[in-house]
Amino acid sequence: SPRLMSNVRAIYQYVPIPAISFPQLEEELFCNIYYLRHLCNETRFPDWEIKNPVSFLKDVLGAWKKEVEKKGPNMSYEEAYDTLRLPKDKAPFHESQIRKAYFRMAQKYHPDKNPEGRDIFEAVNKAYEFLCTKKRVVDGPDPHNLLLILKTQSILFRRFKEELAPYKYAGYPALIKTITMETGDENLFSKSEPLLPEATELAYHTVNCSALNAEELRRENGIEILQAALSRCVAMLSFSSKDDDVAVKVCTHVCRCYAVAAQFEECREKFMGDLRIVKDVCRILYFKNLPRLCSVATECVSAFAMDMALQTQLFKCGVLWHLLLYLFNYDFTLEEGGVTKSENTNQQEVANRLARLSIHALACLGGYLTPDTVNPLLHKSLCSLITPYLTKLIGQGKYAEVLKVLNSNTENPYLMWDNGTRFELTEFLEQQQQNIVRTVTDFVFSLHQKELIVGDIFVRIYNEQPTFSIEEPKIFCQKLLDYLLKTSETKILSEENLKYGQFCLQALSNVIKNNPGHEVECIGHFQLLFGLLNPKYQADVQLMALEVLTVVTSNNMCVENIADCRVCTLLLLTLRGLSSAGATNVLNILHALASNGKVVKELLQQGAVLYLLNVFCNSTNPNLRQLTAELFSKLSADKLTGPKIRIHLSKFLPSIFVDAMQSSPEASVHMFEGNHENPELIWNDQTRETVCSTVKQITIDLYKEQTLKPTTPWNLPGNFSPVYQGADADELEVGGVYLRLFISQPGWVLRKPREFTVEIMNKFTKIISSPKLQGEILETVTQAVCSLFAMQPTLAEHIPSLGHLPIVFKHMTNKNDAIPNACISVIHVLSDNESCVQGFAETDCMKPLIAAMKMRPDKVGLACEALHRMFSKNISPQLMVQVNKTICFVLQVIKKMKMQILSLPFILCKAQIVKSLKAMTTSLEYGEQIQEELNKSKTWAAYKDQMHDLFISNTSVAGYLTGGPAVAGYLTAAPTHSMPQSPPSVDDVTP
Repeated sequence: SPRLMSNVRAIYQYVPIPAISFPQLEEELFCNIYYLRHLCNETRFPDWEIKNPVSFLKDVLGAWKKEVEKKGPNMSYEEAYDTLRLPKDKAPFHESQIRKAYFRMAQKYHPDKNPEGRDIFEAVNKAYEFLCTKKRVVDGPDPHNLLLILKTQSILFRRFKEELAPYKYAGYPALIKTITMETGDENLFSKSEPLLPEATELAYHTVNCSALNAEELRRENGIEILQAALSRCVAMLSFSSKDDDVAVKVCTHVCRCYAVAAQFEECREKFMGDLRIVKDVCRILYFKNLPRLCSVATECVSAFAMDMALQTQLFKCGVLWHLLLYLFNYDFTLEEGGVTKSENTNQQEVANRLARLSIHALACLGGYLTPDTVNPLLHKSLCSLITPYLTKLIGQGKYAEVLKVLNSNTENPYLMWDNGTRFELTEFLEQQQQNIVRTVTDFVFSLHQKELIVGDIFVRIYNEQPTFSIEEPKIFCQKLLDYLLKTSETKILSEENLKYGQFCLQALSNVIKNNPGHEVECIGHFQLLFGLLNPKYQADVQLMALEVLTVVTSNNMCVENIADCRVCTLLLLTLRGLSSAGATNVLNILHALASNGKVVKELLQQGAVLYLLNVFCNSTNPNLRQLTAELFSKLSADKLTGPKIRIHLSKFLPSIFVDAMQSSPEASVHMFEGNHENPELIWNDQTRETVCSTVKQITIDLYKEQTLKPTTPWNLPGNFSPVYQGADADELEVGGVYLRLFISQPGWVLRKPREFTVEIMNKFTKIISSPKLQGEILETVTQAVCSLFAMQPTLAEHIPSLGHLPIVFKHMTNKNDAIPNACISVIHVLSDNESCVQGFAETDCMKPLIAAMKMRPDKVGLACEALHRMFSKNISPQLMVQVNKTICFVLQVIKKMKMQILSLPFILCKAQIVKSLKAMTTSLEYGEQIQEELNKSKTWAAYKDQMHDLFISNTSVAGYLTGGPAVAGYLTAAPTHSMPQSPPSVDDVTP
């Protein structure tokens, strides 16, 4: 018609639509310059431009309203066939057949020919019009047009989401009516073009475009209507269903729609009000043959799981079993292969995506994605089924790692997972899918049943991999200690508990070693840890407890706590019966504890000296003995308790051993093993055996007492005699030095030379001051003094400050000539030291010396040499005052020495006296006075004009003190010299 041609021309002028023949235009659904049939054909026109999507949507909604309001003839195909006398069993009929039947009936009942046939004629016309028109509507709108309208809206919402998002959707009443009618249609699943899939898809697109539309859908009772459609379609699902089935499509769109609506609280309340929704969504997951549908349902579960109440309902409906099973269809090699993949062509990628969605849904169900909302029921179930470690990784969002671990074999302190555990879990999950009552409380992997699990960690595996990084070492330490405490409180010493206890101790040691700073977690538990050293436990348990204590005692706070607990007795008891490794640990622990004064005091009270001495004396391991010596050195250094420990040690060992332990522990061990006879030690097989056996027996007695009662203290009896008796009763010992051996080895390097100097001088002054003279002792002591200062002259520096010089000079006038003899010898050797000469000047020295020379003429040579040294080193005014009064005696000494006496000592004496007198004349204060006194003497005239240096030798007059000192060291003997016991005879002449 002209009108139609005009419209077509207008359309072609502005829109280049596909070419179509004019007769088709009547049958096309047309809205706002767009033919919907062609627009919906996205295969031919996938990206057809739509200039104004909002205006177009309005026109489509208008067309939809008109189409819905249409009313067609109240007739069905069966009625039309009956009216035209067409056999229904041969339907459908071709249009020519229908036209032929129409003409036959029209001729027969046309009113012009048959006035009574008007009603039949009208019915025939109506039936012909119904059967021959291409808009075959049973009662109202055309389904084909409705289908195009629904598809068009879905296209618009999908393509123009941003443009349409601000607008509230106005078509829900019509949409809901369509869904309701389709859901109730008995022929829903036999229709060639059912509307329900398209209607539910449109519902999803409207809420996906603008989430607020979900609230409008809820207000229109759309949640319930969609549920009716979902329930009917879920009931049609089976293991033979395909992705393009009507039921599958409807379920897909409804689940997507619910996932968006779940963002709103009131929508979630609707879901909780009709629990069939949750049940149907969970039921979909049962059909693993529909992975794409299950993926959508899983996304819906994730959306529901953001609500705590829905989490619980989902769990009750068994969603956990379905989701967990999908995790085992994951192939991590596909993800790591780096190849291009698509769900359209790769079914494994579909399975992988479903696995990723499932693990995310599990995280949502557990409440891990929102703070402080962990669902305890879901969390406990997941921990039981896939271990706490993997559950924690899910909570941390490490989905890929969890999926990879679940589908491979792994063994680490957190996880033991292999083909066996996978099979057990999948079998259990499949059983739970079938069971009406579902529970996980009784599920335990057979691989884990015999493993000790503490703090979600496999203790045995951790001990095999001690460097494995523990996420929360502090908590792990606490759990291990709690387990040990619980086990010890039960007092069950079964083999299994002992083994587990050993595992826990080893793990505790490992976690502290590899996580420094966590030693403090043991504070407050040392009664427990030291209690495991009780002899009633096996050696393995004791050894592991020692390992822990070895580690923790490096921390000062732990040491202080141990000191407060007073538990060291049990540590000492372990020194008996343990292997060398165990004893080494004990000694290391004691060494660390020895830095605390409280511990040192406790150790002394509990007999540590005995236990350690027993190791030092009787152990066959030299390393242990050396460690013990080092420990003794540290214990002896304690300011308060150290001296007492040294006293106790000296009751069993020579003091030289104690000193050696402090300066060289290794040397002390060698000393103990060797035989020695030197000025400071007489040690042989017999003395060693006596000490070893005595220490061993006393230690055994104490061990028996403290095993029964660990708090039993120990102390040496007051009348306890020293075990060491290394020297004979005849040996004279002063300050730990045997004088006989010292005199024979004057070059011996003393350990404590200054202390010996004090002791030997005290001994000397005590002997010369004693009313009862001990001649042999005096002679021995005198020789020792002379040997000491001759070989080590620097020691004489300290003599003036000790106050011994006045006593020596005082006793030079003793009537017992042995004493002046000894005093002259001592003064002679000291006169070689300038400090001592200064000390001589500060006391009355000249008169006693002259008196001694008168009493012991045989010592005149030593005395004269002493005078020579005194005046050649220091002409002190104080000394010169004393000299004035003795010059006459000195000159008389020269005079009395007859020339016929040609022995060298007397010649030397004259020369030394002459040189000494000449030195006196150089004194500023008293020089002139002395010169005048000398000039009066005729004897002096014979000596004053010549020098006598040629008569004076650098060699000592005594001659027997030659020889240099030995090299320092406890085991090094000084060179041995054959020393005379008295000065040389005056008859001896040195060539």
